[in-house]
Amino acid sequence: MKKVKTVEVRDVQIGQGKPKIIVSLISATRQKLQQEIEHLLQKQPDIWEWRLDFVDVHDQSDIFETLSLIRELTFPSPLIVTYRTVQEGGHGRLRSDAYKDLLLQIASTQLCDFIDVELFSEDVKDLIHAIHQAGCKVIVSNHDFEKTPPKEELIWRLREMQFINGDIGKLAVMPKRAHDVLCLLDAADQMKTLYADRPFLVMAMGDLGAITRLGGHHFGSCATFAAGSSPSAPGQLPVDLMKQLLL
Repeated sequence: MKKVKTVEVRDVQIGQGKPKIIVSLISATRQKLQQEIEHLLQKQPDIWEWRLDFVDVHDQSDIFETLSLIRELTFPSPLIVTYRTVQEGGHGRLRSDAYKDLLLQIASTQLCDFIDVELFSEDVKDLIHAIHQAGCKVIVSNHDFEKTPPKEELIWRLREMQFINGDIGKLAVMPKRAHDVLCLLDAADQMKTLYADRPFLVMAMGDLGAITRLGGHHFGSCATFAAGSSPSAPGQLPVDLMKQLLL
């Protein structure tokens, strides 16, 4: 088994100890985001994610002001900023160049700790390098909302996330049957045992995949997403329930 290097951000050790619980902020306005955060603070998630694809990204000054507020309210917890494209189940419709520009501008503010970069983004290695140069870490992600690819493909994607120098890999699939869930967990276990040198997380979405959110850390997954005010993906459990049920 390879030694996995943990990722430490603001005293949170990702890849060591209990799996970290991530909560996504999905409100569309600054006022509602503030209310959402104030409601969730008492639940004490380990890491916060702002889903930027839920808001209008064309007013950049407003985005930066909102990001500054989120950082202030959630500090010192680590913060991820994600712009999930429609191709991967989100709401984001920016073209490739605008997507890259947005992520780089967010990174340049140094108001977040991680930026999510989709694995199949154009010029993904150069984008990751530029974000690192700006002082942010990168979560390289891939989401398949239609199916669960074969195990060999899942392992390849996780290894590719590592190869292109993501700090953490994230892989989510949609199971159609129980075998798909086992396939994902088998892929994660092989990644952990044979290839991983840095943290990664996997999840199967929907009710069928709930076991991967609760027990995925036994197969190498370093973190899990829980629902805040409402789920950001199918199958997420409320954060307080997740804390009680983590296996």
